[in-house]
Amino acid sequence: MVQISYSYKNREFLQLEDALLNQLAQTGKTLLYALLEPMQDALLRENGKIRINLDQHPKIELEGFSIGVKEQIEMTLRGEA
Repeated sequence: MVQISYSYKNREFLQLEDALLNQLAQTGKTLLYALLEPMQDALLRENGKIRINLDQHPKIELEGFSIGVKEQIEMTLRGEA
């Protein structure tokens, strides 16, 4: 199972406190799941976490994925797959 969370100033959120921000966050999760849908079979066998870091330099961190799946996710996010 893959979990998607947001991180801001070293705090991790599964659901943001502000209603508008939470709606944007849920939309972002939905879009990320749609982007990774072609990899669904591989992701079902994984137990990883995708953390979307919203600090000054936003980035996406991948934790707990096997090397092959991690590389495949990174390529998809860069638009190479």
